[in-house]
Amino acid sequence: MNRATSGGAWLKGMLPTRGISLAALIVLSSAFTIIALMLTIGSAPTPVIAQTTSCANTAAIPGTSPNESTNLIADCETLLAAKDTLRGTASLNWDTTVPIANWDGIFLGPGPTTYTYVRALNLQNYGDNRELNGSIPAALGTLSNLQTLNLNSNNLTGTIPAALGTLSNLQTLNLSSNKLTGEIPAALGTLSNLQTLSLNNNQLTGSIPAALGTLTNLQRLHFNNNNLTGTIPAELGNLANLQTLWGPSNKLTGEIPQELGNLAKLQLLSLNDNQLTGEIPQELGNISRTLQILFLGTNNLTGEIPAALGNLSALLELGILSNNLTGTIPAALGTLTNLQRLHLNDNQLTGEIPQELGNLAKLQILNLYSNTLTGEIPQELGDITTTLQTLNLYSNTLTGEIPAALGNLANLQTLNLYSNTLTGDIPSELGNLANLQTLNLYSNTLTGDIPSELGNLANLQTLNLYSNTLTGDIPQELGNLANLQTLNLYS
Repeated sequence: MNRATSGGAWLKGMLPTRGISLAALIVLSSAFTIIALMLTIGSAPTPVIAQTTSCANTAAIPGTSPNESTNLIADCETLLAAKDTLRGTASLNWDTTVPIANWDGIFLGPGPTTYTYVRALNLQNYGDNRELNGSIPAALGTLSNLQTLNLNSNNLTGTIPAALGTLSNLQTLNLSSNKLTGEIPAALGTLSNLQTLSLNNNQLTGSIPAALGTLTNLQRLHFNNNNLTGTIPAELGNLANLQTLWGPSNKLTGEIPQELGNLAKLQLLSLNDNQLTGEIPQELGNISRTLQILFLGTNNLTGEIPAALGNLSALLELGILSNNLTGTIPAALGTLTNLQRLHLNDNQLTGEIPQELGNLAKLQILNLYSNTLTGEIPQELGDITTTLQTLNLYSNTLTGEIPAALGNLANLQTLNLYSNTLTGDIPSELGNLANLQTLNLYSNTLTGDIPSELGNLANLQTLNLYSNTLTGDIPQELGNLANLQTLNLYS
C-alpha cells in the first residue's frame, strides 16, 4: 500500500470511527499523511552552522578565560581564520595546540610575563623556506593593537585590503617585494601613527593617493619598482617628519611638486626612472641641512640645473643624469663640500666645466659625459687628490690640452676623455696614476709621442689612444703592463 497517497483508507483500518467527527478524521488523516511522507522521504539534514575556532582555554592561550584577555583571544581567533588565506601552500604553525607566543611571526604585548594582545606580525621571508603565497586577508584589519605588519619578500598576490586602514596603532607596514596588484588604498591615509610605509617591488597600479599626505608621523615612504601612474601629489609636502621618499622605476608623470621643498627632515629623495617633466624645483634647495641623496635621473626634465641645489650642504650624491637639461653647470655646486658622487651625464648641458668643482674634496665619481660642454678641462680638478676614482668627461666638445695636474689624482681608477677635441701632448704625469685601470683618450686631436711613463701604470687593464695624431715610436715600457688586456693605438 502507498501510505503517502492512501492516508484515508489506511486510517480507517487503524482507528474506530464511532464518535469521531468528520473534521477530526480529516485532521488525523492529514497528520498521518505528513508522517507517511517523512517516512517515505527520510529526515531533513541538520543545517551546518559555521563556527569560529575558539582559542580560550586551549594550549594557544592556556588557563585564560574570555573575561581575562578578551583582546588576545579575539586576535588569536582572527589569525586562525586568516591563516589559510595568508599562507597559501606555505606552512604556518598557527594552531590551538601551540602557545600563541610560539606562533610563527607573532609578537605579543605588552609583556614581559602577561600578554594581552598581538603587537606585531612579522612574516618577512628570510630565506627560511616559508614563502607565503596566498593573499592578504582583510581580517587582519581587526587586529586593533597591531603596531607592525611585515610581510616583506614573500609571494603574495591580490590587492592590498582597504581594511588595513583601520589599524589605528600601526607604526610599520611593510608589504614590499611581493606580487601585489591593484591600487594603493586611500584608506591607508588614516593610519595616523604610521612611521614606515613600504610598498616597493610589487605590481601596483593607479596613482599615489593624496590621502597619504595626512600621515604626519610618516618617516619612510617606499613605492619604487611598481607600475604607478599619474602625478606626485603635492600633499606629500605636508609630511613634516619624512626622512625617505623613494619612488624610482614607476610611470609617474607631470612635474615634481615644489611642495617637496617643505620636507625639512628629508634625507633621501629618489624619483629617477619615471616620466617626469618640467623643471627641477628650486625649492628643493630649501632642504639644506638634511638631504643626502637626490636622484632625479632618467626622466624628461627640462630647463636648467637650479643654482639653489648648491645650498644642500649635507648632500652626498646628486644624480640628475639622462634628462633634457640645458644651460650651464652652476658654479654653486662647487660649495657641496660633502659631495661624493656627481652624475650630470646624458643631458644637453653647455658651457664650460666650472673650476669650482675642484673644491669638492670628497668627490669620488664625476660623470659629465654625453653633453655639449666646451672649453678646457679645469686644472683645478687635479686638486681632488685623495678621493677621486672615476672621471668621465667623454663625448663632449672639450678643447685645449689635458691638464698635467690630473696626474695628482692618486686614487684615480678610470679616466675617460675620449670623443672630444683635445689637443697637445699626453702629459707624462699620467704615469703617476698608480691605481689607474682604464685610460681612454681616443678620438681627439692629440699629438706628440706616447709617454714612456705610461709603462708605470701597473694596474692598467685598458689603454685606448687610437684616432689621434700621435707620432714617434711605441714605448717599449708598455711591455711592463702585466695586467693590460686591451691596447689600441691605431690611427
